[in-house]
Amino acid sequence: MPVRLDRLILCFAGSLLLCQTVGCGSRPASPGESSPPEAVRSEKVLGPVRLIVEVSAAEIRLSDEPTLTLTVRAESGVEVETPPFGESVGEFLIRDYREPLPSADGDIEITRQIYVLEPTHAGTLTIAPIAVTFHDQRPQGDHKQHTIESEAIQVEVTTIVGDAAPTLSDLRPAAPPRELPSEGPPAVVWVTVLVIFAAAAAFWWRRQRRQPEFTEQQLSPRQLAELEINQIVERRLAETDVKAFYAEVTGVVRRYIERSTGVKAPEQTTEEFLREILDRDLFSDIEQRQLRQFLESADLVKFAGHQPETTDIDRSIDRAREFTQREKVPEEAST
Repeated sequence: MPVRLDRLILCFAGSLLLCQTVGCGSRPASPGESSPPEAVRSEKVLGPVRLIVEVSAAEIRLSDEPTLTLTVRAESGVEVETPPFGESVGEFLIRDYREPLPSADGDIEITRQIYVLEPTHAGTLTIAPIAVTFHDQRPQGDHKQHTIESEAIQVEVTTIVGDAAPTLSDLRPAAPPRELPSEGPPAVVWVTVLVIFAAAAAFWWRRQRRQPEFTEQQLSPRQLAELEINQIVERRLAETDVKAFYAEVTGVVRRYIERSTGVKAPEQTTEEFLREILDRDLFSDIEQRQLRQFLESADLVKFAGHQPETTDIDRSIDRAREFTQREKVPEEAST
């Protein structure tokens, strides 16, 4: 199509210039390249229950965020009690947590808990054994309570620099002066530059001539929040996954605050976010208390396994609407 000619020229010229600069062809794998880190796991079996605890890597850097996955595979008729939130993570901080809905593999019921961790210091960090209690209610079972426990898992945490830190002994003497080449760039480089310039000029000319048929209306933070809340209600998410429901409802409020104040709310923990709100004096004392109660109540459901009543769920929707649709909207925070 004629309208796309300038884009085709741009793509061709960019590819030609890249080949001239770094060379064409695929890069062979370097013999010294390291393979992805291997996960470390503990697997125990007791009667009808298999307990698997897996950390995404046995060796990590201090800046990494490894994933701890606890998986319980139990035969049908076995009642499993998952361990409390945050148990046995040792000297790791919990950056994120989720508990997917139980699934099935034939007659096997599968339950998972997934933690995103952050090491607190370098060295050998230990994740203590994790215990899971279950009742064997199968017809052929003993109808007693049992406990299965994983092995302790050790993770080596290193700094980013590690043993590769440079020293003065690594310095080499200065290289002798070199005469600059007198030859100019190859002709193909000049041709490539001219093609790129011509394509850019053609693209700019077409954009100047093209008149927009309509202007898309930009939604305000309040309108976006109302749209997102309505979508959550229509999906009836609270009836299928209450933790995901609270995560999305609090996400709407956090994104509304980011859009209207500039505070990076979705990237902070609840305490970090509330502390910054207090320091910037963005909301009144009443609004700050209401926001704290709203976020901390949601954290109890998302991270502590609290089961809310139907009235609590309805109240959370009302609180989210009240906070994002109030008349007074704070001015955008200065950077």
